[in-house]
Amino acid sequence: MVNTYDIKAKDFVEHLSTHYDLSVLVSMDRFFYVVKTEKEVLALRTHHFPAHNYLQLQVAFEHICQSDRLLRLPYRRIHIALLSPTTTLIPVDLYDAARTRFYLEHNAVLTDNDVVLEDKLFDIGTHQVYAFNQTIFETLQTQLPEAEFSHALSNLIVAYGRFNKGKTVYANLIGTYIQIVVFDGQKLLFANTFTQHSDKDVMYFIGLIYNQLELDWKKNRLVLSGEITPESLSYFTLQKYIKHLEFLDNPTYVFKHHQAPANWRFVELTS
Repeated sequence: MVNTYDIKAKDFVEHLSTHYDLSVLVSMDRFFYVVKTEKEVLALRTHHFPAHNYLQLQVAFEHICQSDRLLRLPYRRIHIALLSPTTTLIPVDLYDAARTRFYLEHNAVLTDNDVVLEDKLFDIGTHQVYAFNQTIFETLQTQLPEAEFSHALSNLIVAYGRFNKGKTVYANLIGTYIQIVVFDGQKLLFANTFTQHSDKDVMYFIGLIYNQLELDWKKNRLVLSGEITPESLSYFTLQKYIKHLEFLDNPTYVFKHHQAPANWRFVELTS
């Protein structure tokens, strides 16, 4: 069962919203957002949608944006992170803007209703190219016209790269997705999104990366975040094989007057 949250801090002041940031995470099965300052989260709301009917999702997202009072407030910055498994990384020196769609079509099957977007990851020296449902993307643009967009994996890459030390594997679990990023110092070795449905899938994908990159199960750290806890079956399975297994520390903007949901380990959604 997926938990939902609707938390609002006592010191959230609506008429001060232009001093706050709105950060949203959207995929084909969820709409999750936080309102925050640099140091604390002031509001958290989650919505989950089991059906993958794009027309139903369009109506649902429109309803959320129009009916949720907090989403109608003016904010200092609005950022939407899009979550989808269809992504690829292209080094800056090889990137050609005219061939953006080609980069994805080479590795994935795209439909007429897929819009292809790209993020420039200046710190890493690469472009992330990704596909997202065009109907949902345009709905979000219409409902939140001031928003900036990027792929959720791009945000993770930037965040991990800024504080990483040594050769480390990061795994972020959100719904049926697992995002795996590997850094050696500030050098990006790997980044991708996989679809997982069980603890065996989680173990398979993480093990695959360890083996492909010839990482040491006893020496190289695995850092977990997202919808995973020490009580999770995935964690129980992973700790059998990986010696240095830890959770990402919550950043400085975690809840001041409320505890973060027990099954969430937060990472920064904005780059």
